[in-house]
Amino acid sequence: MSTARTLLDNAADKLPSPNGVALAIMELWEDEHATINQIAHLVQSDPALSGRLLRLANSASTGLRPVTSIPEAVVRIGLKSVGELAVAFSVIDVNHYDERCQAFDYQGFWSQCLLMALVSRELGRATCVAPPEELFTCALMMRIGILAFATIFPQAYSVLIEAHPGDLGVAERQQFGFDHNDLSAEMLIDFGLPVALVEPAKFHEHSSKADFEERSRGAKLATLFHLAYQLSTTCLEKGIGEASQANRTKTLARRLDLPIDQLSKLLKQSVNEWQEWSKILDIPAAPLPPTDTPASEDDPAASSSPGGKLQALLIHAEGGDHALQSLLEARSIHVHACREQNEFLRLALQIQPQLIFIGEDAGIEKDRLCRLIRSTEWGKTVYLVSILDGYESEQVTQALSAGADTCIPEDIDEQALDAHLVVVRRFFDLQAKWEHDRAELRRIANELALSHRRMEVLSLTDQLTGLPNRRSAIEALGQAWSVSERSNLPMSVIMIDIDHFKRINDQFGHAAGDQVLADVAKALKADTRQGDSSYRMGGEEFLLLSSALDIKQIIVVAERLRRRIAALDIDCGGHRIQLSISLGAAQREAEHEHFDALLSAADKALYAAKSGGRNRVCFYHNKRIHSIDPSARDRNQTT
Repeated sequence: MSTARTLLDNAADKLPSPNGVALAIMELWEDEHATINQIAHLVQSDPALSGRLLRLANSASTGLRPVTSIPEAVVRIGLKSVGELAVAFSVIDVNHYDERCQAFDYQGFWSQCLLMALVSRELGRATCVAPPEELFTCALMMRIGILAFATIFPQAYSVLIEAHPGDLGVAERQQFGFDHNDLSAEMLIDFGLPVALVEPAKFHEHSSKADFEERSRGAKLATLFHLAYQLSTTCLEKGIGEASQANRTKTLARRLDLPIDQLSKLLKQSVNEWQEWSKILDIPAAPLPPTDTPASEDDPAASSSPGGKLQALLIHAEGGDHALQSLLEARSIHVHACREQNEFLRLALQIQPQLIFIGEDAGIEKDRLCRLIRSTEWGKTVYLVSILDGYESEQVTQALSAGADTCIPEDIDEQALDAHLVVVRRFFDLQAKWEHDRAELRRIANELALSHRRMEVLSLTDQLTGLPNRRSAIEALGQAWSVSERSNLPMSVIMIDIDHFKRINDQFGHAAGDQVLADVAKALKADTRQGDSSYRMGGEEFLLLSSALDIKQIIVVAERLRRRIAALDIDCGGHRIQLSISLGAAQREAEHEHFDALLSAADKALYAAKSGGRNRVCFYHNKRIHSIDPSARDRNQTT
């Protein structure tokens, strides 16, 4: 199992969702006339919730076609089950979450994900590249790796964000060994989305880095996702006008054969839908102010920190007993009172109280409301008190069966209330200790996982040159071989050896030899194109792997590398050292049954280059080794 997979499993069901989504689903779930489309519409506004339901639908669909859209997942799971799961998954309030990533803009993240999804769906309708609903689902979740990082490593990721790195992905790879696009792709595949969509989505930030053939479906999808990302980002920062008229946007639209006027129209349509959706779900349709803005004193959430008073929510019929509220306030329990179920649900999500009192005759189905509260993540830990107008055994049994922790009579006296509150405070003291211990264990587990990842990266990296080492090369060769076999795309390698390296060590010392290796590695990095990768195989031997170039193209690359290294002038302690390298190239051919055979062919070509006088390129093709004539090569270069 990969470390990314392990870290994702550690996050499990902790990925937070917007409170507005939870509230809307809870209200709709209570409506017996709710339809599948209504539930699906709400679910597919939230990346974390959508991913969980897709994974659940696909785990229960053995032998069936994978589920790739939310409406289909709702149908397969069933309306009742989806409603229960949606409510249970959604109610995680990041404002009170014990390990919130302080520098992460949760609301802004959800807002942009929703806009990207809507734009991708409209682009899909306009271009017919892929089914619009599948594009919506994939685009909604293609940045979910960022949310996962913020959830798994809240402190470390907050520090990383506050450093304002020029390239977030590069900073993530340096700290964690992989970036949010790698993590997102692994999550999307785990959810059941097809690789044909997931691979292009990985390049939504930089579509130029994708290795798809020009005009292929993969290239068009990568461009579509990148265009949706660019449009949503510019929209949030500068507005619709600048988003649709930006030069970068026009270039991407042309690649999709999409007229600019049509692009502007679909963007406006997407933004209008986004704004309407945002109102319903309480997701901001514009960037929020900084998360450290002080809360208003009138904000019911402002005083709900765990370190302050106990927070209680009391739902009671109009004209109900205010005596209980006064008694609780006198005992340092801050009470929020309400009379209607919808008001109760909204307050419950907003303040997430530790105590809930549900009175009689409140115009609600009391038992059903208790069960609804208990179905949520937050509701599992709340202390639920049922207020009874009588205190008969049957009433008590019914209330406790529905999920209440205790029952009290409407006319409870101060002495009896104090006795109940002793139990309540003992419960919360134990809960606080348990949550502290759990948070500490989770922190230790994540630190160990991160430490393991760093050790894993070190084990795959050559410390002298900074290049991936032989072990990493073997893993990459295996992956590239599988891709090449499936896609029938070319796969080529170049084996590289520094000429007379032992002589350099003997003449100038091992420090000079180390500097030569480091400088050659730096030159290889500088000359490696996107889609190719360089490795140090050991000693003075290096490898270049290409997953896109054929034999003619790889020969050009090899010759360019030879000239680049020959032009190096290395100063080592006053000694000027000039180098040359020998190179052996080979492309995957029908005779090669495994990448070992391809490496062997390139190694034979390298041996021929060294035997033929060094400082030259040889290549293996059609079961023969060919050499580039050095004199002809030099004449061409002079000409």
